[in-house]
Amino acid sequence: MFGFAIVLVVLAVVTLLAALVLRRRSGDAASRRRAARITAASGVGLAGLGILFAALSSFYAQDTGDASVVVSWTGDVLGQEVTPGLHVKAPWSTVETFNVRNQQVVFAGKQATTDYTGGSALGPDITVQDADGVASDIDIAVRYSIRPTSVTTIYRQFRDETNFVSQFITQDIRSTVRDAPNQFTTLELITKRIEVNTAIRTALEQRWRNTGVTVDSVSLQQITPPASVTAAYAAAQNAQIKVTTEQNNLKAAQVSAQQQVVQAEAKAKANDTLNRSLTTNVLKQNYIDTLSKLAASGNVVVVPEGFGGIVNVK
Repeated sequence: MFGFAIVLVVLAVVTLLAALVLRRRSGDAASRRRAARITAASGVGLAGLGILFAALSSFYAQDTGDASVVVSWTGDVLGQEVTPGLHVKAPWSTVETFNVRNQQVVFAGKQATTDYTGGSALGPDITVQDADGVASDIDIAVRYSIRPTSVTTIYRQFRDETNFVSQFITQDIRSTVRDAPNQFTTLELITKRIEVNTAIRTALEQRWRNTGVTVDSVSLQQITPPASVTAAYAAAQNAQIKVTTEQNNLKAAQVSAQQQVVQAEAKAKANDTLNRSLTTNVLKQNYIDTLSKLAASGNVVVVPEGFGGIVNVK
């Protein structure tokens, strides 16, 4: 806007000079004066617009969630502003704004290139190598934010937000995600997602500790090992399921056998108790009682030879 104001002022000066020239030209005096007045009025108007645009260039508005760096026309940093609202600057100074809200960088799928939009980025998945030397693809989303008081330092290094994201944020995330899984085996990389996620976040926080950038969250979305590893892991899982099933069946059989043993022992104990209670006299009395009942019903009873009991057959 200030550049446009300068152009208007230059045009105003040229127009006013043209008005002076018109007044001094030969010819009809009335026509010269009329043309000179019109030209002068145009020059004054252009000068007024130039001054207006120059004045407007002295103010800038800042939204909540933004932080700005004020830069002179020579490229020197004059200061920074972290509060929202309307602010004043020299009309020839420029303002570089950084978004200090929560920003997200996502690496997922097979994107051809990385797209940088503001403080965010979207790029292809990251290939990592685990402790076993197996390469896997990782989809991950990282949320970060810039500390408002650090925008001047960031500006001096990267000049604008796009350079900052492309040259620093995304490069550091890719490097950290490649390094962190090196401490995990292939099986651990597949089965210990929480531990892998924590390792990546911890490494990234340490990497950004003194850079003015805060790690807000790390979300490990998907780990894709080679197809051969996936197939082998699935086969191992199926084998483990079969082993577990057989173990459960064996335990069930053992429990059933134990129950049968307990029941047999209880029955044997009961029979032993009963046998001990059946003395000769008890058996003889039961025999006599049975014969008496049969005789009372009109039945013919055959008494073994040598039986000495007395049976009432009335």
